[in-house]
Amino acid sequence: MSTTADNPSSREPTTEAGRPSCAPAAPSDARRRARRHPISRWYVCPAAGWLAAVLTPTRVRPVHLTLCGLAVGAIAAAVLVGAPHLAPVAGVLVLAAWLFDRADGQLARRQNTVTAWGAWLDANVDELLDVGLHGAVAAAAVRQTASGIPWLLLGAFLAGKYLFMHGMATEGQMREGAASAGRSEEDVEPVPASRAARVVRAAYHLPGNADVRVHLLAAALLAGWLSAELAIVAAYYNVRWITRYVLVARRLGGRG
Repeated sequence: MSTTADNPSSREPTTEAGRPSCAPAAPSDARRRARRHPISRWYVCPAAGWLAAVLTPTRVRPVHLTLCGLAVGAIAAAVLVGAPHLAPVAGVLVLAAWLFDRADGQLARRQNTVTAWGAWLDANVDELLDVGLHGAVAAAAVRQTASGIPWLLLGAFLAGKYLFMHGMATEGQMREGAASAGRSEEDVEPVPASRAARVVRAAYHLPGNADVRVHLLAAALLAGWLSAELAIVAAYYNVRWITRYVLVARRLGGRG
């Protein structure tokens, strides 16, 4: 339910000591963990850590948790499409799928079974669930409102997300090119100098945080605000890709 842009590391990010960011960490790592999981750190991350600890000595592997998350997410989507009035149930299932998503990386590290294939599968399952769940939300919202507008909002969300992620990918290639040419990353994307700029930047990125977006979706399902959730994510991703394109174009345009 995250994206590559939302969560650059498909598995649980680790600290310098190799600990999963969702797991208990030294005080120096607490701020980093809080930024990655501003909501989940209070209850999902501890539950995921407990689940991983219980499963460590068993034959259960991270891929099993990843597939469990996929199955639970698929059930949530089926509930939305088949019985929109049960959207709160789907909201609980979305959080359950997120729990499995947080636990698989921790289990991989506890069992020393981290693989590139597992990370690839985890990332692709996240994307599949993000698209599938929002498609189901749109279908349920159409039945809820007797209007075709939710389909338009879904299309705007998917287009905005695609353009944003494409922009991120091309900017990554640009950074690699700058590095090979001997320029620093700051030449491509300067770091905000002031505290106010950093605060604004953090607020700008917050809605794109995977943890925040999952909880937004779950809250919308629990409250029955399906069209509102689609409108929020559609507006957010389109604002982000437009803003990013403008900033990068201005930056490159001034370089000759």
